Amino acid sequence: MARTAGRVARVTGALGCAAALLALAACSDGDHRGDGGAARSATPTGGPGATAAPVWGFASVTATGSSGSAPTAIPAAQSAGSWRTAGGSSSAAAQVTVVRRQPGGYRVTFPGIAVAAGRGAAIVTALDPAAAVVETTAPVVSCHVVGWGAAGRDEQVDLTCRDAAGAPVDSAFSALFTQVPDTASLTSTPPASPGTLSPVTASPVTASPSPSSGGAYAYLRSDAASAATSRPTNAYSVSGPGTIEVHRVGAGHYTIDLTGPAFAKNGNNLQVNAIGDGPVGCNALGRVVKKDRQSVFVGCARGSVWTDSPFVLLYTSGHALIPTGAASFGHAFTGVLRPGGPIQQVPPGPPVNAWAWYSANSTGATNQISRVGVGRYRVIFPGVSRTPHALQVTPYGEPTARCAANELPVAAGAPTAVTVAVRCVDAAGRPADSYASVAYVSAPGPTTP
Repeated sequence: MARTAGRVARVTGALGCAAALLALAACSDGDHRGDGGAARSATPTGGPGATAAPVWGFASVTATGSSGSAPTAIPAAQSAGSWRTAGGSSSAAAQVTVVRRQPGGYRVTFPGIAVAAGRGAAIVTALDPAAAVVETTAPVVSCHVVGWGAAGRDEQVDLTCRDAAGAPVDSAFSALFTQVPDTASLTSTPPASPGTLSPVTASPVTASPSPSSGGAYAYLRSDAASAATSRPTNAYSVSGPGTIEVHRVGAGHYTIDLTGPAFAKNGNNLQVNAIGDGPVGCNALGRVVKKDRQSVFVGCARGSVWTDSPFVLLYTSGHALIPTGAASFGHAFTGVLRPGGPIQQVPPGPPVNAWAWYSANSTGATNQISRVGVGRYRVIFPGVSRTPHALQVTPYGEPTARCAANELPVAAGAPTAVTVAVRCVDAAGRPADSYASVAYVSAPGPTTP
């Protein structure tokens, strides 16, 4: 990744029923490759890799073959994507596949949604079979993307999974790819009103008591790990130009300025991955709302040492992880804010309402969170369970924590609550409290009720 650039696509709009979103994209220079060593696109813009509408795909991968074996098809109940509605029975029947390339290393292929030149954003999360176990000493594994790119008409995402010491280890995982073209016009999955949420009151930055209703959707790919400032070029928006800047504060420490009215308000869910085939991981550190922007902070570390790294950020606020086509979604933050105090860990005991500013549920229900042990959390999204579905989890607050989430069961019957169990460890692999951003999404599929 010798060339340095960022990729940003932002989508904003009202969150009322059938509200139209306006795509707001800030694009990097056209010769950016930045594939991080993953499958590389030989498809020029205008060929199969160019898209006129948003494309996306997700998959929950719980089993793969041995290294070098034939690709394993992911069942339709564990995957979804925009190719299913792109036209034609052959497209709808196409399957996601995964290949185990080496210990802890995988390649996921999403059919028919190739995007040229490493555009779009890919995010992965380790799935932890022990997350929901009351007492366990099983190690926590974390996964992040190595890179992504087009291979013919398909999009390939490479990823690595590692233990707390940085050694590659096999793991189940959830993978997601999304891309919004510069000129797209979207219709979101509208979340209902946030309703009566957490008993949280004042914010340190604004008096608004509820999540943003702007429905912001953004992603950023930053390969400029050591640059003091990186600004995407050729900014474009159907409502006016916008700017995105990434500032390196120090080793492994970055500030991302998202400028525009859709971001100058409270409320978001942040999903972050390091990019590259190494043991460095990247987390969300925090955010500050300013008059004309929201500044998001990202930290990257190798073990306990802050380390420069390329990274990818997916930002949503009252919006699903995918740009279009969501059947249901929810997102929440595991910290709470008490009157007159800083952000705090959830006290042990029964579930409490999630912090309203950073919580959304497509049914309008109130999400809940609980802390069931050191570094162990449960996030409850009422009424959203559907199949196929996916989730993403990012540690929040400092760069050395690593978190994983439980494998979700296949949903059946009427939608019910989804409970996401999260386990977090420190750089030494010991259970440790950490805040986390948690997001769930489902899409229509063959087994959707």
